[in-house]
Amino acid sequence: MEKKFKNLLFAFILCSVTVVKAQVYINEIMINPSGTNDGSNMPNTAEWIEFYNGGSSSVDMSCWFFTDGDFAVTFPSGTIIAAHGYLTVASATGSGFSPNINWATCGCTSGPNSEVGIFTNGSEQVILYNSSGTIIDAIIWGVGQLPGSMNTSALGACTAKSVTFPSVGITYENIDPTTSTTGEDGVSRARSYDGSSTWQGVGAGTFAASNGINSLPIELINFSGNYSNGTVVLNWQTASELNNNFYTIERSSNGENFKIINTVKSNGNSSSVMSYQIIDTEPLQEIAYYRLKQTDFDGQFTYSETISIEHTKETAFEIYPNPSNDGVYQIKSSFNEVLSYKVINYSGELVATDLINSNSLAINISHLNKGLYFLFITSPSQQIFTKLIL
Repeated sequence: MEKKFKNLLFAFILCSVTVVKAQVYINEIMINPSGTNDGSNMPNTAEWIEFYNGGSSSVDMSCWFFTDGDFAVTFPSGTIIAAHGYLTVASATGSGFSPNINWATCGCTSGPNSEVGIFTNGSEQVILYNSSGTIIDAIIWGVGQLPGSMNTSALGACTAKSVTFPSVGITYENIDPTTSTTGEDGVSRARSYDGSSTWQGVGAGTFAASNGINSLPIELINFSGNYSNGTVVLNWQTASELNNNFYTIERSSNGENFKIINTVKSNGNSSSVMSYQIIDTEPLQEIAYYRLKQTDFDGQFTYSETISIEHTKETAFEIYPNPSNDGVYQIKSSFNEVLSYKVINYSGELVATDLINSNSLAINISHLNKGLYFLFITSPSQQIFTKLIL
């Protein structure tokens, strides 16, 4: 029985973790550098790729990898990209830059040696995966090559991965310019501003620097939400807005696949603080992920960070006060059945237990040390888990 409660406690602790997903983008890429150094002297080519973290917290990219289908680069354990920071991968010898990861010497590349550091000028694709093999971002130019699969090599604590390339049109952002070929000599392709959805040619590139004009359409102060009375209330504030058309609220059950649940008209242009709110009246069970999409009048858009909201299930129990200063808690129940409770400490040890034979009972754990405990209330029909803070 003690082992069972330890397992339940462990599961309860896991379910209490709040997950925030930061946005990491393929931000800029040099496909066809000036001269002939894009196909000779492999892997010391003059090609390079830059990643950008658009989130407000750093991201551990340990064992993430990117591939064009001919070669793959795995980020070594301990690779961190700072909030609103950059991570660049290139050959210091070929590119003349000092990249964060030198694909010529890092020992983190996979695939035929003749392909390392070569992006095909006319048609190609690049996909960024996390350590679980989930696609984080993907770009394509021309019609792509779309090989069947790619195998990476093990790197330190990073295990080898085998991934299959998705079909065109589902995942990829097309980075082709409208007036010239992607393989224009010496012109890198970059997002029009860091993390945006539009791409442009930027000459020699802005390696490890902001792209284009970095004036964002909105200055988002916060985006937050909370569960209340069977609904999720979402709020956001902006400090300024420029040519902003509308906001879209998107919801997901797994933090990966989102669907639109509401659209809110914005104020267009503003230099003062503006506040918005929507209520999700049909929230998902247990936990859901939300993100805010901002769309300009010209169709360009940006996303906020993804937030997670844990949905507290309504129960027939009321426990108060919690936290308790004196270690005494009142439990009220609308069930007309015999109930039992157990109090477990953080180590999974049973520290108190009793029956509930009426609609009101006081639990006294004043003899215990200050800290966090877990309360398990069991009825013939269900079991309730909650925290007790002493």
